[in-house]
Amino acid sequence: MQGGIEISGLSPIVIPVFVSHLGCPHRCIFCDQTQFSEPVAPERIPDIVSTFIAGCREPQLRQRVIAFYGGSFTGIEPGLLERYLAEALRLVEQGAVHGIKASTRPDMVTPELLARCRRAGFVEMEIGIQSMDERVLKASRRGHSASDAVRAAQAVRDSGMKLGIQLMPGLPGEDRESFRRTVCDAARLRPDHIRLYPAVVVKGTEMERMHQAGAYAPLDLDEAVRRCLYGYARFSGQGCTVLRMGLPPSRTLQVAAGPYHPAFGFLVKARGYRVMASVLKEKFGDELDLEVHPDSVPELIGYRKENIDELRFNYSFDERLPRDCVQVRGAVERGCLQLKDIIEYIL
Repeated sequence: MQGGIEISGLSPIVIPVFVSHLGCPHRCIFCDQTQFSEPVAPERIPDIVSTFIAGCREPQLRQRVIAFYGGSFTGIEPGLLERYLAEALRLVEQGAVHGIKASTRPDMVTPELLARCRRAGFVEMEIGIQSMDERVLKASRRGHSASDAVRAAQAVRDSGMKLGIQLMPGLPGEDRESFRRTVCDAARLRPDHIRLYPAVVVKGTEMERMHQAGAYAPLDLDEAVRRCLYGYARFSGQGCTVLRMGLPPSRTLQVAAGPYHPAFGFLVKARGYRVMASVLKEKFGDELDLEVHPDSVPELIGYRKENIDELRFNYSFDERLPRDCVQVRGAVERGCLQLKDIIEYIL
């Protein structure tokens, strides 16, 4: 399912429309608005949509969704917002797309705005929560509270739209316990999907100045992987889809420090398989014969084969096994682990 729309067989086509920094009332310490491209004008949306769809495989058989990214969509000035909504609705009515979604801030969500978006064809709203710790939010100058996130999430659910959230592990003031509480509190919001973006130090930001002055130290890569794995295991274990972990590759983003890695999401998943294999090795001994779903073999082997090189196991695959599961071949009792079973071993 994507954006509240059932999809049979093929993945959806998500058409990104960047409204870079529009609607944002101020600059958070981790953001540099000068590194964003100019926002797409409303009248350009039809051409962007048609060009994007034309480059996709079998677009007529797939659900098509416009996604407004890069700003706080519901905070856009009312006149301009209405132009975006009108263009999006026209494309829905024409059948070019099946629905719309966008990202926004918790303090810029109201039932009235959500109702207007719903009438324009919106099926999903994603909220940049980042943290549920008030101290972390204040230190990051987010300008909203954890209670704003709770209220906004409920408003999205009440509107009939799907709920997405974003968390940012490693912001100033966060430690492991703070992050665990954030995950616990965010899980209570029952999001349909989540993105986990560990904080990195971007050039030209207040966070870079804090880092240079010794007032902020970003997570190292190992700790960022661990925290994101904790979130991945917790959220996926309750049926929430984890859409992305780590910042997407960008030619314009200038990272000065922090846990950026082009294959960050793979590192997180591979670490999960490594923990599951380690726990099974302790229970069943060194001579391990592990089974996973065929699509999970790369994560089991690990990034640059580090899992199999370190743990020295044999492996095969079984299509009947679910993803994110490792099973000891022939073991009847306690021989199968899923991510939700290893949460206590992660952090």
